[in-house]
Amino acid sequence: MIERIICILFLFFNIGVTSCSYQECKKEINNVLSPEIIHLKDTYYYKYFLFRTFIDNESSIRYLFNYIKSTYGDKWILTNDNGVTFEDGSAILNTNYQRFSIDNIRDKFYYIKVNFLKNTPISFIIKKENNQTFLSSDFETLTVNTVQNFLDYAEKDESKKETENYTYILYNKDNQEKMKLKYHDKGAWFEVEIL
Repeated sequence: MIERIICILFLFFNIGVTSCSYQECKKEINNVLSPEIIHLKDTYYYKYFLFRTFIDNESSIRYLFNYIKSTYGDKWILTNDNGVTFEDGSAILNTNYQRFSIDNIRDKFYYIKVNFLKNTPISFIIKKENNQTFLSSDFETLTVNTVQNFLDYAEKDESKKETENYTYILYNKDNQEKMKLKYHDKGAWFEVEIL
């Protein structure tokens, strides 16, 4: 009789442990599959956010830009809990982690900068016509490096200042549109589309 009770208790214990492990595993899977950006803190000049589940791929980049459109002002989007420490109303950024600096009011972007963890220059094939610049390169999907190289090219190019509206379009090696910047007011601000 005692052996039966011990077997039943052992069985319930194993079921409980298995159930807890399953729940923890399910939470981990949901965190990986469900991107989330959370607000950390506001300082005198910037708002700080954390995108803990950021992966350097097209899906995370698209989620990031869609999220940014719902906020305004100067902000930092960090990708690691250790990316910033706050002291006396100011912030100290850790350059060992990926981060994004953005200034926008809804769809109007004034500034976007990505800190390169590894800057790999990209060679673009460039074609200009009718207030548009078409850039293509040998990549399949968007990465942080590709996005920043594209943003840097558009920032340095003076064509956007010659007309009221100007568009930069980025194509991958399969000739698919991946990203578009639409500049307005002679380069004063721009819209971003991740396609």
